[in-house]
Amino acid sequence: MHMELLDLEIAGQYKDVLGIEVFSETVDLYVEQSQLYIDKLKQAVAEQNYANWQESCHILKSASGNTGLKQVFNQVKELEYSKDDFAVLSVALEKLESLNKESIQAIKKWLTQG
Repeated sequence: MHMELLDLEIAGQYKDVLGIEVFSETVDLYVEQSQLYIDKLKQAVAEQNYANWQESCHILKSASGNTGLKQVFNQVKELEYSKDDFAVLSVALEKLESLNKESIQAIKKWLTQG
């Protein structure tokens, strides 16, 4: 399951360079920040604001990529410049939020294993 959700090469490199403690703190910061940007995406949907949608997607994409959350990164990358109807984006955002939670659990479990 980890292999599907995570880019263990990137996560492993960060863990090796930063040390497990600092990388764990980075993951904790991601957890906080990702929820903020998911909330901003919800607001962008409510306001039907593509510019805010793209800005929040871009930040979340970068943060998830730098944390090794491969599937979140890929999903946000697909959504970033979408001009789909906001009803469609709302459904995609629900899936993204679920994927993000699952990916966070996976990276935390991976960190405790080594």
